Amino acid sequence: MPRVAYLVEQCWHRVPGGTAVATAEIANALVRRGDIELKGIAARHKSLSEIELSKDLHITHSKLPRQLLYSSWQSINRPKVESLIGGIDLVHASGGAIPPTRLPLISTINDLSWRHNPSWFPARGRRFAEKWLESSFKADLVICPSETTRQNLVEAGFDSKKIRVVHLGVKQRKVENKSIQHLRQTYGLEESFVLWMGTIEPRKNLPTLIEAISKIPKVNLVLIGPNGWKADVEKIIKPIKDRVRLVGRVEEEVKHIWLEAADIFCFPSLLEGFGLPVVEAMSHGTPVVTSATTATAEIVKDSGILVDPQKAEEIAEAILNILENRDLSQELSEKGRERSKKFSWESSAELTVKAYKEVLN
Repeated sequence: MPRVAYLVEQCWHRVPGGTAVATAEIANALVRRGDIELKGIAARHKSLSEIELSKDLHITHSKLPRQLLYSSWQSINRPKVESLIGGIDLVHASGGAIPPTRLPLISTINDLSWRHNPSWFPARGRRFAEKWLESSFKADLVICPSETTRQNLVEAGFDSKKIRVVHLGVKQRKVENKSIQHLRQTYGLEESFVLWMGTIEPRKNLPTLIEAISKIPKVNLVLIGPNGWKADVEKIIKPIKDRVRLVGRVEEEVKHIWLEAADIFCFPSLLEGFGLPVVEAMSHGTPVVTSATTATAEIVKDSGILVDPQKAEEIAEAILNILENRDLSQELSEKGRERSKKFSWESSAELTVKAYKEVLN
């Protein structure tokens, strides 16, 4: 049975985001399989991860806190994974950093967003990301979540023969009507509302979404997710503040109630490596409006409406079409549910194991 050291430090990040969710869900699915001996790696922490990790996943914590651990990995190439965990065959750097090792290495790269627009990120973050990308060139294989990211990696100089696409997944969940009704009543959402979900940061393109909603009377907008960086949320929502519900971060169960309750899920992101919230919305049968210019188009295909994310008028028109056309709304709901069934964490784990075996063989 292959023994794999797997980085899970992202689950302790201040703003974990979709990449941390993917890290945890794939780890949990790998543990459930039983044909891989997975061992987690993380920095020193005093508390449990906010992202749920399997109780059967043993995690080895370094004596160093994250910043010192990451810095040490990048600057002096220590501590090596072998000194933290013994008896392993392969290291999977699942995103965010590359632990030094003499063993076979797989690196997951979700996107190259800092290269597309450096202004989206602080200088320190860009420097760290560049070093991480440079270290990934030595990996035996690179995993990414979409063909869009695969192409970006090839353009960045990676050998296409060493890249494997592993789509992310979604859990199919049921939500009771009484939970939806309670949520709508609590937030005063008797009228139709559009939902957006994610980490609030520049590339998520909220100002354009706000402009689009401002063109549609009597439609509310619900924003769910933590504040990231370079985002003055109050300033962004000011033009239609009376129609915005700024919910912030919510628990997983509540998140899915929101996804079920929404009339439309709108996600006009400027760049995504995959777009996990879009698949989650589709799994609830919520009609999706999303960007035609990034990985979300690849994931949604014809099961949602694809728009130019920089054109507020186009976004507004798509939202109005769904709200005013019951047949279109129902069609997108059915297509979305069906499309979402193609994405599962079990499938993600299957392809990940295939990559492990390819490297080890």
